[in-house]
Amino acid sequence: MNNITLNTNMKALFYEDINKFYDLAFPFLLNHEIENGLLLVILNSLKRNIHRYGEDQPLLLTLTKRNNIKLITIRTPPYDLLISYTDELDIIEILVEYLFKRKEKLPGVLGFKEAADKFARLWCKKSNLDSYLLRNERVFKLEEVSEDTLGINKFHVATKEYEKIVLKWAREMLKEALSDITKKELDRNINNFKEEFESNNSQIFLLFDDNEPVSMARKAGKSPNGNAINLVYTPPSLRRRGYATECVAKLSKVLLEEGNNYCFLFTDLSNPTSNSIYQKIGYRPVIDENHYKFKTK
Repeated sequence: MNNITLNTNMKALFYEDINKFYDLAFPFLLNHEIENGLLLVILNSLKRNIHRYGEDQPLLLTLTKRNNIKLITIRTPPYDLLISYTDELDIIEILVEYLFKRKEKLPGVLGFKEAADKFARLWCKKSNLDSYLLRNERVFKLEEVSEDTLGINKFHVATKEYEKIVLKWAREMLKEALSDITKKELDRNINNFKEEFESNNSQIFLLFDDNEPVSMARKAGKSPNGNAINLVYTPPSLRRRGYATECVAKLSKVLLEEGNNYCFLFTDLSNPTSNSIYQKIGYRPVIDENHYKFKTK
């Protein structure tokens, strides 16, 4: 752990020990669990395996004022900086100063809209960079599934016999949804899914129509009281038939029955179809997040 102090009121603490960081960060993030859902998922993954997202040491930072944590950021290279929720937006200016003093090289930032907007503007001004909005996302939360979206089709976890089609769909989905994904990042994700199959621990679920798989969704990372859903995909030729709605509804019900208080997921606001689908199931918007990428002028 090393410290940087720019004034008498605020201190930045950078951690190398994930366990020390976890013990401090976890209760802070839990104060706004759904807003910090992604950070909680990543924090839990790092505690299990510090190299879960890459070989480089993650950037683990707390900003404290009189020994009280006010903000947390995590970065797992080569990915972008993640900013926790805070209702004290002035802290973003201090965060920029700390990271600039450390000469951090940041490819982008993701956080709740107001914080991400402010960070991107200040960071680019200070670093003489330009930024562009990669994605405008919305976090949705569900506590009860609308029964009329559950349908009658068969639904179960993807067994080994479906590995080939699931990995094919996963690759197609990631390339479609993440236009900026690199081949290395794509391969890493596919390998992670493949390892789940090889260890007989697949987290991907399939919806079937007439015994043929037609849509999939994944039981993703867990927060203390909720569970995320991602990797929602229906092949283009099978879309507009209600398969994705039924698939996500069924998986959401499974997760609630497992004891989770809620499910959550992220949507791209440029895709109105997916946003309307989730609201039919029972998902409700919680907070908007912006994802910026930085580039040289």
